[in-house]
Amino acid sequence: MERLSRLLPRFLALGLLWGGGAARAEQAPAHLRPVRDVAVTYRVEGGNQAPRIVPVAWLAATKRIRAEPPGLPGWVLVDLPRNEALLVIEAQGMAVRLPAGDMLPLLGGIPPGTRMAPAGSGTVAGQRCDLWQVSRQDAAGTVCLTKDGVILRAEGARGGRRGQLQATRVTYGRQDPARFQLPAGVSVVNLPPALLSGLLGGH
Repeated sequence: MERLSRLLPRFLALGLLWGGGAARAEQAPAHLRPVRDVAVTYRVEGGNQAPRIVPVAWLAATKRIRAEPPGLPGWVLVDLPRNEALLVIEAQGMAVRLPAGDMLPLLGGIPPGTRMAPAGSGTVAGQRCDLWQVSRQDAAGTVCLTKDGVILRAEGARGGRRGQLQATRVTYGRQDPARFQLPAGVSVVNLPPALLSGLLGGH
């Protein structure tokens, strides 16, 4: 199992996926997170790992994300207003708080010093999107973002490592709020770093 701190940053390319914050740009995108409910299936590539398929859903009313990266013992619940991310392991009746460092690209929104410049447009998974060139001191890449804030494609490099994601399916429609809540009987726990590393496949 791949360590979460390696898998999710690839999935959350350039720290832009459904984050908040304001971009320093000549012309900032109108929306940096979805403004309505949507489910997106992403194809994620990075490092020496084989491509992965990651289903992601967004609940606009509560600004919560449900992601189901493969290779983990559960699914990931992100609550943006509370600045919290949990690995929900229903089989064991627990939800593990994830380290801030692992989820910072998402929870922190667009990092300070990031610049976004318009670079054309494109079509991905049947949806139109605006292409943006993204740069900061330690990273660079591109992102194709719909008018209503859904990332359809992103790729970039940081510290000699490259990663990319691309939507293969986009489905707009009301999401079931129950899928973005902890199931009954699941308790939130904090694990020591060594145990968390083992749970996430740190070796």
